[in-house]
Amino acid sequence: MNAQKPVTIYEHAEETNALNGVFDLVKLSDQYRQSAILHAAVAHQVFDHTRTPVKAEAVSLALGWVANKGKIFLNALVAMGLLQKTDNGFVNQPLSERFLVSSSAEFIGPIIAHQRLQWQNWPRLGEILSTTRSLDFQQENRFKHDIAARDAFNDAMVRFSQPMVDVLRELSVFDQAKTVIDLAGGHGTYIAEIARRHPQVSGEIWDLGATRQAAESTIGKYQLEQRLSFKERNLLDLARYQDARADVVMLNDCLHYFTREQTTTLIKGASRLLEQHGALLILSMTLDEDEIHPALSADFSLHMMVNTVNGELHPTRWLAKQLQDQGLSVDQEPIGRYTLLVGRRVN
Repeated sequence: MNAQKPVTIYEHAEETNALNGVFDLVKLSDQYRQSAILHAAVAHQVFDHTRTPVKAEAVSLALGWVANKGKIFLNALVAMGLLQKTDNGFVNQPLSERFLVSSSAEFIGPIIAHQRLQWQNWPRLGEILSTTRSLDFQQENRFKHDIAARDAFNDAMVRFSQPMVDVLRELSVFDQAKTVIDLAGGHGTYIAEIARRHPQVSGEIWDLGATRQAAESTIGKYQLEQRLSFKERNLLDLARYQDARADVVMLNDCLHYFTREQTTTLIKGASRLLEQHGALLILSMTLDEDEIHPALSADFSLHMMVNTVNGELHPTRWLAKQLQDQGLSVDQEPIGRYTLLVGRRVN
């Protein structure tokens, strides 16, 4: 009879690491469930009902849920760290109270609603990877007929842009500027905040027709109809508009909709809109040359590929090179996970 070979401590450690790796993979595969729970909770405004401790039965009654199922759902939110369970019932954690209550000034519900409406795109990754065509569910097609998705997108972009808006409107480049063109200005919040902060500024939002309603709504909200206007433009055909000039031209958080070749064309056209001492601003998520770091930026590049026919995030250094190729000096300023590039004409 052969004696069984004893397992060494090293072999045992290796097997433990392998099992932990399997658990990590299973957890990664299962993360869609947490997204679905959060999406449902925000869609049903659960966190509006749990601002003070409340029993599961009361929440279930208010939302039309089966009581026991409601309890299980609320327990899951506790396990995710979004609710706290006390003797008096379920109550919001501070993060949920700040960002997931619909009456909060910092409510991110529109962002989560936009993400929920993209759920159907991700199982079609194989189809996306296999075609150069724009598919019916991608933004450039969907927004033409799905008004709810378009509105959710515009609301989400307004929320996403707020931290960047707070920085841009204070830039000294606007102190002496009189005219600003906001290319791919979309919802118009950037230029509206800048114009409100700098009363001498007038300007235009240039974008596709699908964004007109959102942009003009913002202009009206800020009561800037006398100083700001929307112009429907194909940004890849800026050569048609070379009679226009501006002290500042902006490309804020938009170049990820375009290919490298299109981005080069767009930056070239934008630089030709500048007055002699003008400045071209590019705001983009920071991406290293390896196109992997930061990881959040690499993930966002994939997100853009899934949602648009040409979408990808471009490396920050490459964008700076495109400005330099147009004869502009370039300053860089990190802003959180973004980088602001300021290109100025070299005298």
